[in-house]
Amino acid sequence: MVCRVCKRELKSPVCEFCGEDNTAYMNGKDTDKTEEISKNATETRDLKKDKSVKVKKYKIDYKKLIRLIVIVLLIVVAISFIKSMFKKEKVTVEVESKGIFSSDMLAVYSGGEWGYIGIDDLSGYAIEPQFRAVSNFYEDIAFACIGGKYSIINKKGQLITEPRYESLGSVSDNGYIAVETDGKWGYIKKDGTYVIDPKFTTASGFSKNKTALVSVNGAYGYIGEDGEYTIAPQYEMALPFSDDGYAAIKSNGKWGYINSEGTAVIEPEFEEANSFANSVATVKLYGDYGVINTEGKFIIKPMFDEYFEFDASGYAKVKVGNKYGYIDKEGNYAIDHRFHDIGDFGGEELTFACLGDGKYGFVNSRGEFKVKPQYSDAGEFSNGLAPVCTGDLWGYIDSEGNMVIEPQYTYAHSFGDEGYAVVYDVLGKVVLIDKEGKTVTGSGMSIDLAMID
Repeated sequence: MVCRVCKRELKSPVCEFCGEDNTAYMNGKDTDKTEEISKNATETRDLKKDKSVKVKKYKIDYKKLIRLIVIVLLIVVAISFIKSMFKKEKVTVEVESKGIFSSDMLAVYSGGEWGYIGIDDLSGYAIEPQFRAVSNFYEDIAFACIGGKYSIINKKGQLITEPRYESLGSVSDNGYIAVETDGKWGYIKKDGTYVIDPKFTTASGFSKNKTALVSVNGAYGYIGEDGEYTIAPQYEMALPFSDDGYAAIKSNGKWGYINSEGTAVIEPEFEEANSFANSVATVKLYGDYGVINTEGKFIIKPMFDEYFEFDASGYAKVKVGNKYGYIDKEGNYAIDHRFHDIGDFGGEELTFACLGDGKYGFVNSRGEFKVKPQYSDAGEFSNGLAPVCTGDLWGYIDSEGNMVIEPQYTYAHSFGDEGYAVVYDVLGKVVLIDKEGKTVTGSGMSIDLAMID
């Protein structure tokens, strides 16, 4: 027989372990009470057991807490990054050279003739106005027209060649200059010596692949530096070879591309084609402009109304209808096409923009106005300043919209890298000013025009 409470073996009716009197239980009496007593005893024992358990105090594990916080922050950053992938990409612009002087010389027009101002002495003329027409300087030479014929001059205004050319082209990297004599084009060196005799109807400068585009009797082809044909004249129209090694040509009314051997790499199918730059080219098809790669495949489908090209930063200003925006090389809008006019960034953080109400302000590379529209006209930022027109007079503001040179000019150009800008005073005469608005050209000079690219 066992105790009805602790269930241990009984040696007598009274349990020696828990003290319970099991007499009635052993005689089979008071069963209900026995079960109740057993239940109560069990609960009492459990309660005593529970009370014997000490409550542990919670201790903070700071290392685990820090790890948890770091994990949460990483998750937040990851979510932000994913969201940013669906936002418009910011236009990042590269600084471009924007000097107003060409090889330290600025061509100016005064009293019906052209001369030059030198950057080393702005108080007077480096070459007195004396020519009917001139070009910008290329290194140490320029072209000047005397009595209807062109000659090559140096920076002192001295003639290197006699005035005998009807027209002159630009100076190529190899030093060749395309010139026209008696209706035919050939090539000379800087000293006037012929290296390729005049025999072409038209002639371009030499490309980096040492070929030049020429035409004879309406057909276009390419020559080498020896004047011999590398690709015989056969195209209705053509462009010089680009640095990518391709040239756009027109055949049977359509434009395509060839390589330096004259092999068609992209068959003629476009209404218009332009030179490749950085492995992409803008073409026109079905009345719209798009972009192809060197395999002739569209990477941006034709959808734009105006020719465009990508700048050094990989962005292009495009037109849809009568509004402009900016796209990247994948055709994604960096700035929505919502502006009736917008400028080029050219290395600056802001450029002018107009929404169509006739008021100009300045936007950042996301198309957000940072200087509110308030001017009747505006030019592009350059070297931290931008020309703006208030009423009929022009002045200059900084990137915060502060007027740093008060409106006082009838027209104003952007500042050049040299720190000077060409402006027209109230008499309509050209003067050069510095970034403080001070006139730096001589008071005795009377300049009507300046040759700015």
